[in-house]
Formats: sequence, structure tokens, C-alpha cells
Amino acid sequence: MNAPVTANHTIPLVDLIKARRSTRAFLPKSIPSATLKAIFDDARSSPSNCNTQPWFVEVVSGANRDKLATALMDAGARGEFTPDYPFDETMYTGVHGDRRRAQGALYYSTMGIARDDKQGRDEAIMKNLNFFGAPHAVFLFMPSYATERVAGDIGSYAQNLMLIMKAYGVDSCPQTVLGFFAQQIREILGMSDNFKLLFGISFGYADPNSAASTIVMPRAELFETTRFHG
Repeated sequence: MNAPVTANHTIPLVDLIKARRSTRAFLPKSIPSATLKAIFDDARSSPSNCNTQPWFVEVVSGANRDKLATALMDAGARGEFTPDYPFDETMYTGVHGDRRRAQGALYYSTMGIARDDKQGRDEAIMKNLNFFGAPHAVFLFMPSYATERVAGDIGSYAQNLMLIMKAYGVDSCPQTVLGFFAQQIREILGMSDNFKLLFGISFGYADPNSAASTIVMPRAELFETTRFHG
């Protein structure tokens, strides 16, 4: 009898949190089915307001993954965006705008893409829509009545999910851009408009030979984001 698939419980939680990175280059190696199911089974323990568990989780692999990637790249090339929730990058001002620009600059410079290299940047965007080569992607939907408070529950689920993935040796990248194609994704997955897409996560095994795998995004100092009272 095969041993049950379990996460590596010897890794302290704080180390998992610090080790998790947004991976933007994956190997084509698929995650074994038993491991895949174990990851999402463990994620069921995530917290939610009044235990409502308002997440609807759609995992794609194989031919379904490839079909979605093709559809998203085609829609992206045509500029056909169908987000359920608006996104305006100009909302990031002040220090948040500075951090956003610094993130982009670090990523593109590491990948050898110059600021005026439009073709290189367009190709980088297409990699987003091809899940950075990851063999799997998961889309996180909310009920159509959902508000910001429910979105907070989805965020808790997503964070737990990515940490659980890391415990199983699986890497991930949460992607806001995948939420820009909600209607296309719903149609391919056979879902009704009662399900609203927040974002998606690409996941698999990181490609250690890619420059993208060397990027470590900086974090603000504790005093910049946190105050202690009392």
C-alpha cells in the first residue's frame, strides 16, 4: 500500500511564509493527482466569517489548462477584458505607487527587458496569460452577492492555499490579471454568472534555471506598516 501523501510538517510556519515567493517560471512537470487533491483538501480548513466558506475553487490541468491559456492569450491580444471587479492601477499613489513601480522595475530588469522594449514587455504579459508555463492554475470565485468582506475570506483561503502548496514543495503565483478575463473563464469552465471571479493562481514546480526564479521582492520595514498601541 502506498504511503499517504502529506505535507512536510518539519518546516516551521514562519519559514514557509518567508520562503513563499511569486514564481514566474515553471517546469512543465505536473503535480501528481494524489498530491493535488491533498493540497486542496488541507486548504478546506481556512477560516471565514461565520464559517460561510464562500470560496468556489476551480482547478485546471492538462488539456483544460491549455485551452484556457490559448483563450486568455487570444483575448489579451485583442484587448477583450471582462473583469467582474474593476481595477485601476492609478489608485496606487504615494508609497504604494512607489512600491508598485519598484516591483515592475526589478522584475523587468532581472528578465533583461528594457523600459522601452515594447515587444519584450508584450511577451512578458503573454507569459502571465500562459500561467508562466505552470501546468496547473486555480481560479477563486465568490458568490455574486459578495462584497469586500467576502473578498477578505477569499484572501485568507488563497494565502493558506499557497502556504500549503509550499509545504508540499509546490510553488505558486497569485495573478490579479487572470481576473480580467472572468467571462471567458466562466464560459470555458461552464459556470454561470452567479459566480464572480476575483483572481487566479498559477502553480507547479519552479524552474530553477530561470532568472525569474532568483527574484526576491523586498518588504517594507515593520515601522512603515505597523503601529503598536499599549
